[in-house]
This record gives sequence, C-alpha cells and structure tokens, in this order.
Amino acid sequence: MLRVLTLNIWMTAHWRARRTEIVAWLERLDPHLVCLQEVVELADGRNQARWLAEEAGYHAAFGPAMSGADGWALGNGVMSRWPIESQAIHDLPLEPRPDDGQRVLLHARTNGIDVFSTHLNWRSWDGALRERQVAEIERVVRRDSDPASPLPPIIAGDFNAEPDSTEMRYLAGLASIDGHSTYYQDAWRIAGGRGPGHTWDNRNTYAVLDLEPSRRIDYVLVGWRKDDGAGQVMSARVACDTALTGTFASDHFGLFTEITTTATMITSSSSGTHT
Repeated sequence: MLRVLTLNIWMTAHWRARRTEIVAWLERLDPHLVCLQEVVELADGRNQARWLAEEAGYHAAFGPAMSGADGWALGNGVMSRWPIESQAIHDLPLEPRPDDGQRVLLHARTNGIDVFSTHLNWRSWDGALRERQVAEIERVVRRDSDPASPLPPIIAGDFNAEPDSTEMRYLAGLASIDGHSTYYQDAWRIAGGRGPGHTWDNRNTYAVLDLEPSRRIDYVLVGWRKDDGAGQVMSARVACDTALTGTFASDHFGLFTEITTTATMITSSSSGTHT
C-alpha cells in the first residue's frame, strides 16, 4: 500500500511544541507522501516543510501562495520518501478582498507519481469561489498528470468545504460545474472508518476556540484506478487526532489513506533519507 497523509499545519502558532507532535505522528504512521497546508517560510529561508522533512527523513517541495513585505511566505508543501523530480505552482481563481491572499495548487512529481497539494478559500459562504477553484484544479490535474504514471494523480489538502457541497460533490463525480463533470475517489467516502470523519473537530483544544461547527473539510482524492488495480483506495482514517506528546499537532486533524500500488514502487522507497 502507498500511505498518504494530509495535514494543515496551522502556520507558526505554538510551533515548537507542535512540530514535535507532528514528527511523532510521522513516525507512527510512516506515510510515503505527505501534503501540507499553511506552511510558512521565513525571510531567512527557514521553512516548516523542510524542517519536518529533515527531522523525519523526507524530501520536500514548497509552493508559496502569498508573501509579506518582510520576506515571509505562506503556502503548501509536499513531502516524499523519494526525491522530488519536478514541481510547479498554479494560481487558483480568487476574489480580491482586503484580508484574502492568493490560493495555489502545488504539483510535485515523485517516484513517477503526480501529487497535488492545495488549500481553498476558507469562508463558509465562499462556495461559488471554491467551485471555480476546484474546476481549475481539475483542469490542471488532467492536463499535467503523466498518463504513464504507475498511479493515478493524488490531490490532497484543506478544501474548507463539507462533503455535500457542490465543489466536493463535483470532484467525487456527484455533481457537474458549468456542464463539466469528473471523478476522483474521495478516500473517506470510499473507505473511511466509523464516524463522520471530521478533520475540523471541537474535540481539538485549538479548533474549539474558533467557535465553528465540527465538520469534514480535509481530503485525499485519487483518480480512477489503473487497469491493474493500482490506485484503488483501500482505507482512510482521521489522524493526528490525539496528543501523543501533550499537545495536538494542529488546529486541524489529518487524514491518512492507504492506496493499492505495486510492490516495486514501495520497495524503491528511500525511507529514512532526505536532502
């Protein structure tokens, strides 16, 4: 199985304590691929995704979405047990507002697998904007994914949308947008465990402070399986949902997914090495 984790790491709040917790979860789950959101890079080059990669034995890609006058940047990350072969950043549609920034799709190719990490607009009433964003994501993924890859493309991240929203039903093949339809396996919908799969959960002592309802807003989405069965989602569970070291990993819980693959892909993993 290919193991995939997605987690919004919540920028730098309580970072010194939380980074230890995130590493503990990486050691427990041992994912091959990790998609991160709200990754901060400071003006001096210090980068949260690269720090986690160094600590846990991964290679890392970073895609900045927005930046500040003093040189910091905020964006998405991908960590992989294999070297990053290439990466690209694609801007997503936005509606300029004083407190909004650009949203992006980070595309990393690693071990021949196309992995996309993203983070959509957060307001509950931004559904129409998120519809435009997922339509653009689908267009880019369909255009840029390698059809010769041993696995279908993997999209993961914080979509800030519940599973019955139009934007998520569109990606799951249950709705159309502007006359177009598509299909990706929504890992939790296909193979999730018991319960609602909430990744924003008021059991989390950080999340409860925002006075928002618990809901499922973080996803792993996988394209249609290959003819040999590679790419079939086999399991999905909420992760980073207990405090292993005394604090939660983030204000979000993560989602951990297992995907059928070939033995040769996994045995080529450079687990425990990094750049």
